[in-house]
Amino acid sequence: MTGIRVLSYNVRYANQDDHHDAWHDRRDAVARLVRFHRPDVAAFQEPLPDQRRDLRERLPDYEFVGRGREGGGAGEGCPIAVRTDRWTVTDHETFWLSETPEEPSTDWDAAYPRIATWAHVRATEGDAELVVVNTHFDHVGAAARRASARLLRERLPEIAGAGTDGSHPVALVGDFNCTPGSEPHRILVGDGPAGEPVADDGSLPLRDAAAVADLRHGPETSLTDFARLIDGRRIDHAFVSSGISVEAFATLADRDDRGRYPSDHLPIVARLTL
Repeated sequence: MTGIRVLSYNVRYANQDDHHDAWHDRRDAVARLVRFHRPDVAAFQEPLPDQRRDLRERLPDYEFVGRGREGGGAGEGCPIAVRTDRWTVTDHETFWLSETPEEPSTDWDAAYPRIATWAHVRATEGDAELVVVNTHFDHVGAAARRASARLLRERLPEIAGAGTDGSHPVALVGDFNCTPGSEPHRILVGDGPAGEPVADDGSLPLRDAAAVADLRHGPETSLTDFARLIDGRRIDHAFVSSGISVEAFATLADRDDRGRYPSDHLPIVARLTL
C-alpha cells in the first residue's frame, strides 16, 4: 500500500480591496504553510495567473498543471501541484462545468465560468496511481452547483480511466460552496433527498473523506474572514472513490506571523492509502 497526502486550498484571488490582506502580504505565508505540511499533492482554487506564478516560484519541489478559466488560460484557475520526488504526472486536463465542457463557457445560473482540473499521478517508486480532480463550484448559482455535481459524477468514470487500461482511484477536492447535507453534496456522494442511496446510474461511487476518516482533526468550518473562523461553513471537501482508505482528515487552522489566516479559507488535508 502507498500513502499519499492531498491538500486542497482556496488561496483567495488577488483582490486589490483586501488592503492588509492583499496577496503580496499573504503569498509567502501560503507557500510556507504548504512547504511545512509537505503534501504529495496540493490543489489550489482561485489563483490568478500572477498568483500561480508566485506559487510555482515558492514551491519549486512541485510540478504545476492546469489553466485559467478564461480564454487563453487567463482568469482564476484550479491548478494542481505534485511533488516531483514522489510522483510523476502522466496526464492532465482542464474542462468547464457547463453544457460545453471542452470550451470556455458559463451555463445554468453561474455568475462566472467554473472549471475542473484533473491530474493522473503515478508513484516514482512502486505502481501506485491516483487521479486527483480539483474544482471550484459557483458561489451564486444554486442550479449551477447542482448541475456541476451531476456533470462531475458523469465524467469521473472516464477521467478515472484516462490514458490507461483500467480505472484508477479518484480523489475529488476543492471549494464546493456547499455544506454537508446540501443537494450538491448529496449528489456527489450518491444520496437521495432523504439521505437514501440513489439508484445505480453508472457513476463513480464517492465518499466524503471527512465523514469516513479514521482520525478527524481541526475546526468543523473551513471559512474565515482572515481574523476569525466563520462557524458552520465547511464548504471545502475531499471525496474519494472505492479502493482508497482515509487514514485522517484535517482542517488546518494555521495562522501566519501576523496572527491572521493566510486566506479566507482554511486548507484541508486528507491522508489517504492506496
